[in-house]
Amino acid sequence: MFLDRDGTVIADPGYLGDPADVRLLPGAAGAIARLNAAGLPVIMVTNQSGIGRGYFSEEDFRAVQSELERRLAEEGARLDAVYFCPHDPSVHACECRKPNPALFETAVAEHDLDPSASWFVGDRGRDVEPAGRWGGRRMLVARPDGGFDPEAPPGIPRADSLAAAVERILGPVRVVVLASGTGSNLQALIDRFADDAAVEISGVVSDRPGIRALERAAAAGIPTAVLSDAGARGDELAERLREFGADLVVLAGYLRLVPPAAVREWRGRMLNVHPSLLPAFGGEGMYGRRVHEAVLASGVSETGVTVHLVDEEYDRGPIVAQRRVPVRPGDDAERLAARVLEEEHRLLPEVVAAVARGSRRLT
Repeated sequence: MFLDRDGTVIADPGYLGDPADVRLLPGAAGAIARLNAAGLPVIMVTNQSGIGRGYFSEEDFRAVQSELERRLAEEGARLDAVYFCPHDPSVHACECRKPNPALFETAVAEHDLDPSASWFVGDRGRDVEPAGRWGGRRMLVARPDGGFDPEAPPGIPRADSLAAAVERILGPVRVVVLASGTGSNLQALIDRFADDAAVEISGVVSDRPGIRALERAAAAGIPTAVLSDAGARGDELAERLREFGADLVVLAGYLRLVPPAAVREWRGRMLNVHPSLLPAFGGEGMYGRRVHEAVLASGVSETGVTVHLVDEEYDRGPIVAQRRVPVRPGDDAERLAARVLEEEHRLLPEVVAAVARGSRRLT
């Protein structure tokens, strides 16, 4: 994936030389993270004539680039390489200024790339024109006002943003759901994404045969797998997730500790929903009715729902989102559980949708 920078990944104020002015465009970091997860090298190629024009120095450019890459890293994204042309085209006729080929040729040689199997994406015609030289594919992204480069040749595929471009290139985000029980949160996800081209529930994995969650998946035409007891504790889960092409893994009432191998492979891309305001009322053995009984016994005035990243311990991964639920006088475990579950059904699909579109940070 050959990417332009200004106007594609970050806002383009014109001759950007101050790191304080770096602003990631909405969804750009998430889009690059998806490319990283898909195994596509992400190569940034950018014209920086401001250096040659004397508006900022090469050191300033590198400071801006460092800030950009720091912000990408905060959102789990990275660039594999960056190439730039520093020349003022009014005084220097070079081969490295896009759409000329020198920078692309250098990248191809240094990273052993196949340009005919590559994508060229940017907000200007010159960013994507090199695709024609090698038979690669190209896509033009919109400017901030929603319009497209009027000088770009007609017929180039277009997308509203880098996030939209990556969605079209890679297809929908493939979500695999893990469940151990009735699957009401699974059903909330099925209902939310039934007509959403950005997300596909590509599989449901359970550690128990014959559960309602598997019936819900079958009714929706979603492939399923049931783990053996040893498989739930070993490498079988990771194998099933790979078979279902998991971009994102969602634990929705899954009562097992995820094996370390699967955590490592999907670290930062595995979510769990828990029926309390973590870190309170979490940990091993704290699930379902036990959580709500503990909440009531504690005398707290509110509880809630937490969506968090999965790590090697129960309910200890970084929190992504929470929703508060009041504890009312006269509540018993059943009434409180029902209200909490309603919020689970709202919050979990919201988070998955935001992650799929790159607008929710996972750290």
